[in-house]
Amino acid sequence: MVGVFLVLLQAQDHPSIEIGEDRLLSAGGPALPLAESQLSANPKNAKHLLVGVIQFGPPDGNNRTCVAWVSFDGGQRWTRSALPVQGCFDPWGVILQDGSAIMVMGGQVKDREDNLFLLRSADGGRTWPETPLGFGSHHDHPMVITQGNQVYVASGGGVRNSFNQHRSSVSVSHSGDDGRAFGPPTEVIASNLAYQAEGPVLLSDGTLVVGFHDYHWQHGDKWLVRPRSWLIRSSDEGRTFSEPLLISESCESRGGWPSMAVDGKDRLFWLCIADKFNGVLVQRSDDRGESWSEPLRLNHSQTARSFTPSISVNKEGVIGVSWYEIHDNSCFDVYFTASLVS
Repeated sequence: MVGVFLVLLQAQDHPSIEIGEDRLLSAGGPALPLAESQLSANPKNAKHLLVGVIQFGPPDGNNRTCVAWVSFDGGQRWTRSALPVQGCFDPWGVILQDGSAIMVMGGQVKDREDNLFLLRSADGGRTWPETPLGFGSHHDHPMVITQGNQVYVASGGGVRNSFNQHRSSVSVSHSGDDGRAFGPPTEVIASNLAYQAEGPVLLSDGTLVVGFHDYHWQHGDKWLVRPRSWLIRSSDEGRTFSEPLLISESCESRGGWPSMAVDGKDRLFWLCIADKFNGVLVQRSDDRGESWSEPLRLNHSQTARSFTPSISVNKEGVIGVSWYEIHDNSCFDVYFTASLVS
C-alpha cells in the first residue's frame, strides 16, 4: 500500500523549524495505491486539516476515485470519505473561515458531460453531498482558493474563439457566498499556444492573481524551445483580467507545473523546475507581479532530476518549499526547505 503521511512543521520564535513525527492518515482505508495528495488547513483552527487524494483501485489498478480525509485534532485521528467522482484527477481542497470545506477535482459522473466538479461540506469535511456541482467540460488542473466568503475555482480550459478555432484558456469561476453558488466562468485566451493555469492567489485588497505556463504549440506536441510563465490579474472578482505579465523564461514544465504563493505583504513567489529537470528555482515580485527577481536555485545536486515543486507561506511569513528528487534512477526522495526571513 502506498500511504499518505503527514509531517507537522512548527515555526518557533527563534529561527528554526521543528519537524514532528510522521503520521499515517490513510491507515483506515483500503490497501490501495494513492497519489497526488493535497493538504489544506482551517485559517482559524490549525487542528482542522483536509487532505484530498486519488485512489487507484481494481480491476486493473487504474480505476481512479477521489477520497478526502479530515482531522479535527491536528492529525491524530482522521475520517475518510469516498467522493462521488470516477476517473479522478487533480483533487484540490480548501477550508473556509466559517469551517466549511470545499473539494474540486476532475473526473466523470454518470450521465454528466462535465469533467470538473465541486463538492461543499457544511460540516468541515465530515460528510459530503452525493451530487457535485459541475463546471462544464474541457478542464484540467482545477484549483480552489478563498478569502472571506469569496471562493474562486481556476483551471486550464479549452474554448472556441470567434473564428471557431480551438484555444487554450485560463478558466475562472467566482462565488460570493462561501461556494454555495457560482457565476458563469470567465475564459481568458492569452495566445494561440498551449498553456496551463497555475497557482491562483488573492492579494490583501482582494485582487485575484492567476499564473499560467505555456509549453508547446496549440496543435501537435512540438514543445517550445523556451517555455514561459505569466500571470493575469483581476480587481473585479474575476469578471475581467489584465494583459498577461511575464514572470519567467527559466521554467520547464515536464518536471511538474509551477506553483505560486503570496505573503502578508503582497509579495509573490513563483516556484518551478528548470530545463531538463535540472534544479528547483524560485523568483520573487515585490510589485504585484510587474517585475521579478532573477531565479534562485534551491537544490544543489548537479545530477539529480527534480519534480513536482510546491510552495506555501504561513501567517508568520515562513516560506516553505518542497519537491521530489530522483538519484541514479532509484527511489524518489522528498526535500523541504524554508525561508524564515521576512
